[in-house]
Amino acid sequence: MKISHFLLSLFICFKSLAECVPAHEYYPFNPSWAPKNDHGDIVLGMYSRVSPDGRYVLRSFSGEGLTQVTLMELKKDSNGKNFVTPHNTPLKNEAFPVMGTWRYLVDVDGDHYKLSDIVNFQKNAKKQFTGGIKGFYTVAAELPGGSTSEHQIRSLSWPNASSDSQGVGQLSNQIIKAKKNGSNYSKIDSSSVFYMCNNLRSTDGQTMSLPMLSPNGMEFASMPQNPKDGKMSMRIYSIGPDNKSCEKTDDLRLIVAKIIFSYEESNKFALFYSSGSVSSRGNGVSFFDRISKNIFTLSDPNKRVFADSFPGFTKDGRIVYGAKWEECDNSGCKDQAGYVVSDPYQSPDLLDFRKNNPDSSKHIKECISIDEVNRLVELQKNEYL
Repeated sequence: MKISHFLLSLFICFKSLAECVPAHEYYPFNPSWAPKNDHGDIVLGMYSRVSPDGRYVLRSFSGEGLTQVTLMELKKDSNGKNFVTPHNTPLKNEAFPVMGTWRYLVDVDGDHYKLSDIVNFQKNAKKQFTGGIKGFYTVAAELPGGSTSEHQIRSLSWPNASSDSQGVGQLSNQIIKAKKNGSNYSKIDSSSVFYMCNNLRSTDGQTMSLPMLSPNGMEFASMPQNPKDGKMSMRIYSIGPDNKSCEKTDDLRLIVAKIIFSYEESNKFALFYSSGSVSSRGNGVSFFDRISKNIFTLSDPNKRVFADSFPGFTKDGRIVYGAKWEECDNSGCKDQAGYVVSDPYQSPDLLDFRKNNPDSSKHIKECISIDEVNRLVELQKNEYL
């Protein structure tokens, strides 16, 4: 680790009124349920989604010995040692959470399950209701203004998508309303399907791919397939009050995989994964600061880390991702695989930017504190009920 980064990290943490979380925490898989495949690799799951508190990772294509989709729980034992527990599920590949609260996990056929039921009953969990857009590449989020007792869910998808072919075309979304009855939920209303972005025909066009909703369901990221400027790139759009119109708000000017939004409560970042790095450093996970319009990479100067699954944000701003790394001691090094939880504010890339650009980095805080994480964990418990 470079001395300048080490000293700057120390300065940041001592300056803060609250203690910073570690820059990186590692949660290794247990070899008993994560055996190596025929290629000698441990499967991390091709498609992962991270809960608001970072406690759970919903993982598709889980590999041998587990269900198609597993709910991975990141935990600590009584000695503070990190480990991962898998929960089997009745869900099929590319199942997705309802973002914002994660009170529901949704199968590709539209069946909504309570997350708490998946944890308690695993493959025997019973669905709450069926509704919303269905399909292999669907995403969903609770809209602002709802409560535990009654809330609205927007789901969005590509057309004609399946497990064998990527959907490319005009995006559509639908809004359903759900209500709590005792300990269960039911669907009480459903909108028509809204076909989106006709207003972009003369600019970006309405044919999109790789869509992802923001946690509040009010924005989405996607890559227009026929932009009039001829420059394909991942772009961010707001959804109009008519649930159809789209307004471009950001352009990463890069072709990348799906964008994952941060929560408004923490920062204005957009997260993405690329095989390799967008700069000379990094482990494959990068984030775009929507205020300064800069892209930063994650890296741990003390370990060789290779990200190998889609990352996600917690509500307090931490980044969680599947990865492979080397654990080294006096006896040598051994390969490990599992999840990494990183504080992006302590990444060397962002530390350098703050040091060299004090004026344009004033909006970037020093670190994520342990107090912030503890508060979030307690608040999030109520959302899983």
